Amino acid sequence: MPEVELKFAVAERDRQRVSRSSALAGARPLRRRLLTLYLDTPEGLLWKRGMALRLRKAGARWIQSVKGGRSGRGGLHTRDEWEFDRRDASLDLALFARTPLARVPGADRLHERLAAAFTVDVMRTAWTVSPTGGTRLEVALDVGEVRSGARTERICELEIECLEGPVAAAFDLAARLLGEVPMRASMVTKAERGWRLVRGGAPKPRKARSVALDASAPLEHAAREIVGAALEQLQANEEGVIAGSDPEFVHQARVGLRRLRSALRMFRRTIGRKRSRAWRNELGRLSAALGVARDWDVFALESLPAALSGHADAALAERLGRAAKERALHARRDAALAIVAPRSARTLLAISRWLACSDEPRAAGGEALTAFAARALAKRHEHLLARARHVARLDAAGRHRLRIEAKRLRYGVDGLASLFPAVRTERYREALAQLQDALGEANDAATAARLVAKLDAPPALIHRTRQLFAAKARGDTARIANLVRRLRLTGAPGSARVRA
Repeated sequence: MPEVELKFAVAERDRQRVSRSSALAGARPLRRRLLTLYLDTPEGLLWKRGMALRLRKAGARWIQSVKGGRSGRGGLHTRDEWEFDRRDASLDLALFARTPLARVPGADRLHERLAAAFTVDVMRTAWTVSPTGGTRLEVALDVGEVRSGARTERICELEIECLEGPVAAAFDLAARLLGEVPMRASMVTKAERGWRLVRGGAPKPRKARSVALDASAPLEHAAREIVGAALEQLQANEEGVIAGSDPEFVHQARVGLRRLRSALRMFRRTIGRKRSRAWRNELGRLSAALGVARDWDVFALESLPAALSGHADAALAERLGRAAKERALHARRDAALAIVAPRSARTLLAISRWLACSDEPRAAGGEALTAFAARALAKRHEHLLARARHVARLDAAGRHRLRIEAKRLRYGVDGLASLFPAVRTERYREALAQLQDALGEANDAATAARLVAKLDAPPALIHRTRQLFAAKARGDTARIANLVRRLRLTGAPGSARVRA
């Protein structure tokens, strides 16, 4: 049967807040230790097929189960689950004869190849609540660790499972808990954590996934697909921003957030103008924090080293490099705080609820998806051409606004590309990406000219490097103008081709 639950990451220092929450007042907690063994073949055959085979000891009870399918968008995990009681720690695969496990190649001899992959050992505190008539939810707080050999990872997570009633009830309860417990939606399952340990690797930065749309689908479906893909990219990189040191997590989280805000803008009529604007505004602080962190990363790791390369005073160059990296580290910490801030968590939860709950009637006779996509991209295309009309005369602020237009258009094309002929769309997207890169190089230089003044450096060095960055910030206007011309001649996807 399907298992539907919301999953949240909670800091261990905040776990006591869960039990004291007014949302759980009156519910009697049940505490028990859960020791779960995950089994698979040495090469991870089941995991690669989106399945998890478990043998769990819950108190004196043994349970064998298999879960199928991957999920996690917005922290909502919807997977098929089959479980059977066992008298001891033995496994009987014949009980899974009517599950996807039986269709795995070599299923009849699978038991010969199974081995323990990793173990999850947690203390679970669970509450069963019925917020409204016809709804029943289990709130479970798991605190413990995942183990694979000598490798371990601490976990502290909260799950809200829908036992009875609509999934909207889980979101409503989560919103109440968020008012008292700092937590953020999590895409990461215990099984995923375990397999990371098995492979000996840490989380990896996640790029945006492509979106495949059906031209006959309603506009609301396309909006949810594109918004959902952007939300996935943001949330897939949050853990790395919070606990990792790779600056690529900041970059990909920032791109995901920008895609998300751009999609909320593009589909504002479908989502609701007021709601769309409120969500975009609420995410503004997180966007700013990720932007500052990304600026310092680029400055410390790319712009400044290039400017100081071969500097006569090597000791001074090294000191300034360390100072810039320290600023970048502080900016990343501020970005991590912005991610876990209640304001961000509430807004992302509201967006997740909208993605999961189609509780609003769809207007009949709405605009066809392809017509909407062609109109939206044509409008962005014209905005960009208007901004770029006198590109040689644009100052740094003007080039920055042009870059924003290019980004918004690029995100729109990426989300809607599957609706249009691939060859022309890819040609347009390639020229747009090159324009974005050219404007990005100029923007990085303009940002570096501003940031270098924040370092404790000799005035003469600051003046010289700022002049160098300012020259780069002017960019290659001929190249930019040529790329804009290519876009004009190609025409936006879905529009009539423009001839020279």
